[in-house]
Amino acid sequence: MADTQLTGTLVDQVVTLAQRTLDDLRDILRTLDLTEPVANLLWLVDPAADPAPLRQLAERLHCDPSNISLMATKLEERGLAERRPHPRDGRVRTLVLTDAGERVRARLADRMETASPLAALSTTEQRQLHQLLSKALGTHRSGR
Repeated sequence: MADTQLTGTLVDQVVTLAQRTLDDLRDILRTLDLTEPVANLLWLVDPAADPAPLRQLAERLHCDPSNISLMATKLEERGLAERRPHPRDGRVRTLVLTDAGERVRARLADRMETASPLAALSTTEQRQLHQLLSKALGTHRSGR
């Protein structure tokens, strides 16, 4: 296979993988009464990490900060998250999961581990894919 064909095939496979992953998640999102954007925000709020500023979450989701505010409100209304001042800079607002939010996020993670097409890969294969995707995404961001 020529290099240009290989790149095109890889792009097609990555897009197909993303679509299948979303398709697999839609059932649980319906069960949890979450939209995809709100679930993406819930997923990004890692309870084991330092709280991320809302502006940083907006950047990671490639959306306007006002959209994050709307999604954060939806999570707060459901009792899944709370907006709080940043621990080191009280002027900055963060989003922190509640206990209920952590349970919902854990259900999403469990579903990904069992229902995702990636679950068909061994741990070693998942690590290899992780390294390759990290390299490809890092290269893309830096413009190389």
